[in-house]
Amino acid sequence: MTMSEAGATTDGIAISSFPAELHPTLTEAFDADGDGFIDSSELLAAAQLHKQTKSANSLLRKGLLATGVATAALIAVMGGLTYGIVDANKDTVTEGRALMTKGTHEPVSVGTNEIGLSLGNLPFVPSEVLSKINDVSFMAEDNGIEYFRKVDSIDVTSEDGFVLETTKGDKITWNVVDGTELTISLVDGTSWNKHIACSACTAINVFASAAVLEGIAKFEEAVDLAGGRKLRYGYGYDYDYIYLYGSGWC
Repeated sequence: MTMSEAGATTDGIAISSFPAELHPTLTEAFDADGDGFIDSSELLAAAQLHKQTKSANSLLRKGLLATGVATAALIAVMGGLTYGIVDANKDTVTEGRALMTKGTHEPVSVGTNEIGLSLGNLPFVPSEVLSKINDVSFMAEDNGIEYFRKVDSIDVTSEDGFVLETTKGDKITWNVVDGTELTISLVDGTSWNKHIACSACTAINVFASAAVLEGIAKFEEAVDLAGGRKLRYGYGYDYDYIYLYGSGWC
């Protein structure tokens, strides 16, 4: 096909020589002066624009790739930093199925705050202690047996007395006017009196607070144990407790 057959003249390529459906696109893309012809300067301008667009697209792709790599690296650094901070502040590590103390590789000891009391203290200690008492122990009449029971209920008259029932149906009662003797009645009908120091109960997750110590002091003053002889206090290694079990009277 010759230039004349393609619609080329000295003015350029005639847009009219192309199919009619292409005229709007060719006019918009190439015919800058709107004369209906595409001359050499218009073709050159279109070629340069195409080259610039191609170069810009290439730079954009490279920029997006670099941004993606930088973002991934930043996330990795932040994740590693966070893990390092958390790990450095951990006091324990897991070895197999065991929880060990970091650095010493010794098993973790789980502490329990516990307070043990002679039953006579019940009317004198804060009510929050009473609600946490689950276990009780007491001696048999001849001291040959020590009973361990779960507490079912405790009815307390403040600074006066109490009635305690076990889950087996045993009952322990005491009143200030009874002095140092409490009454123990088993579910089988057996009953005896015992020195109040020969009984104990345990409250879990209770601290030996000032209010608790004050209640203990009031109890000892109320019954005047052995003419001023005090129940002994002790402190455990893995838990805090007051242990008032006066074996000297049992």
